[in-house]
Amino acid sequence: MSIDKKMIDLGIFDWQKQQQATFNLRNEGNQLLIINGVTTSCGCVSTDYNHEPVRPGKSLTFQVSYKADHAEHLDKTVTVYCNVSSSPIKLKIKGDAR
Repeated sequence: MSIDKKMIDLGIFDWQKQQQATFNLRNEGNQLLIINGVTTSCGCVSTDYNHEPVRPGKSLTFQVSYKADHAEHLDKTVTVYCNVSSSPIKLKIKGDAR
């Protein structure tokens, strides 16, 4: 599996507006890529993705949303568990909610 980026900087943003980051995961193997589970470092982070297995040579768009409860610096992690030897995969978002 390859990932276009493992960290996305959301920059400085209004803490009252939900932010989104998009990661693209590509199946570089010769078998189906199956995501078995996802955990986030806090309840302010959520994910959205197609739960169907990814065919070899195809990609999956993985959306990460962040909604701040207050102004803060953020450095959050999303852990993706899947059927590849490098699992789990850690994706990060960071930024400053002001």
